[in-house]
Amino acid sequence: MLKLEPNTQIPFALFLAAVVLTLLAELTLRKLIKQKIEEIIADVVFLIVSSLFLFSVGWFLSEQLPYWDYRELLRNLSILTSAIYITRAAHILTNRKELRFIPYICFTLAFLSSVLFLFLPFESPELLKGLIVAKKFFIFVGSLLVIWELSSAISREIIARTVKVTGTILLSVLFVLWELDYLKLDFKTLFGIALIVFLTALLTVMNSKFLPLLKEKLKGELPQKDLDSLEQNLKVLMSTLYLLLLIEILKELSNLDNLIGKLYSLYIINTDLIKISVGTLINSSFLGIVLFSLLNVGKKLVKLSFPKERREVEGGSAEALIFNLGVLFNVIIILSSLGITWKVLLPIAGTLGVGIGFGLQAIMNNYVSGFILLFSKKLKVGDILELPSISVTTLGTTSPSVFGKVEDIGILSTIIRTNDGVEISIPNSSFINSPIVNFSYKDPYVRLKIPVGVAYSSDPLKVKEILLSVIEELPYTVKFLPKAVRFEELGDSALIFKAIFWIDVRKNLWVRNIVSDFYYKAWYKLKEAGIEIPFPQNDIWFRNSLKVEIEKPENGGIVDKGDFRA
Repeated sequence: MLKLEPNTQIPFALFLAAVVLTLLAELTLRKLIKQKIEEIIADVVFLIVSSLFLFSVGWFLSEQLPYWDYRELLRNLSILTSAIYITRAAHILTNRKELRFIPYICFTLAFLSSVLFLFLPFESPELLKGLIVAKKFFIFVGSLLVIWELSSAISREIIARTVKVTGTILLSVLFVLWELDYLKLDFKTLFGIALIVFLTALLTVMNSKFLPLLKEKLKGELPQKDLDSLEQNLKVLMSTLYLLLLIEILKELSNLDNLIGKLYSLYIINTDLIKISVGTLINSSFLGIVLFSLLNVGKKLVKLSFPKERREVEGGSAEALIFNLGVLFNVIIILSSLGITWKVLLPIAGTLGVGIGFGLQAIMNNYVSGFILLFSKKLKVGDILELPSISVTTLGTTSPSVFGKVEDIGILSTIIRTNDGVEISIPNSSFINSPIVNFSYKDPYVRLKIPVGVAYSSDPLKVKEILLSVIEELPYTVKFLPKAVRFEELGDSALIFKAIFWIDVRKNLWVRNIVSDFYYKAWYKLKEAGIEIPFPQNDIWFRNSLKVEIEKPENGGIVDKGDFRA
């Protein structure tokens, strides 16, 4: 039966006092944080800090014990206590109910195996060896269950699957190395496990709390598509950083620096100019994801620096400029991380010679043209354009020109969205080499001229009064700019007037709908005033006399004959 010696009781008593102290601190903290800060993250952080604290206290107190067996007992007790705290943190994080007791049983059985190993009344080498294997196995199973539970708390399925598979493989390797006495369980190992739990908790809270809160706060500041893009890229960024930290922690935790270092000596391309290994390829892939996620987040957030009324146009152009420059810098950084620099590319380009020159000519032309458009500000995101010689016949549009809005000025092409919902990609160089009809270059105000024909019997002044009232009633009219009704001409069968007024083309992209609304209102108002809208009539005069003969009907009826003279 296990009985503590008098000179070993104080360290154990102090350790138990530390456990009681953490429990009291936990109860106090729960009362203080309730409904004030995020409870989940606070609980997880406290439990992780408590586990590290108890492990440190137990390890320190064990150094004060004179006997090896009692020293190992206290160390194993501190490991058990820390494992229980970390498991509790995982349960709080995932909020799972089923089979949550199994990790506790595994860690307890591991502790009991160590106790039997230390204080077995008889010596049996086979039994002692079996107890060591059992202890390690129970710790392995308990840790594996905790890792699986943590992976279920990650919202992104691909990240959760990666963590689960990676954790399973790594823990299996660790178990084998531990069994071979290559790996030692120390404070660094426990700290790494605790840090993984904390990072998982932080990622879960960021995905479930922070991102929805940020999206709701920016709801009135950015369009919905920008908010969705921002949320998606932030998720990718946080998940990638989580994976990078996880890999780094696991690398330090497993003491497998030499094994992981071999990835950098496993070359895919190994020449005098280019050396690309599996390790550098993985690093560059992660770096590319992080850089482009940051670029996509930054280009959306930069729009918030502009006033709300100028955010769509000036903010959109700044977004396009930042993206184009960012792509260039990101590619340079990624290539540099692979070991591919301009010193490497220039000899290759020189070897391939004229073929690459002609092949890249159009690409570079469009790339540079995009910067010219952005810096000259002759074309901006949100501008309204009319493009000649492009017809969208599939939707029944037979017009030789296309009217639409600039959605994006990309690296090589500009996207125009038409009123029919069609997005047309046009090379940037086309805007440099061809005329551009820009309805909103300096300001978005354009003047409409709508023709109206009335009968010759109409009073022109009355017609002018009615058409002016129609213009006033239209909600699209820019009130502070002049409007007029012009008596245009004396037509063949009608008096031709033109209603002239200004609209904001950015707010009223559907110009033909405005014309339609004007004609609706004008028709009823003119009809109500008794003013006729005529249809074309023609009088035909013949120079010579015409004689018309009508054949006699078959039934013998009488038909009048007469001369018809012009």
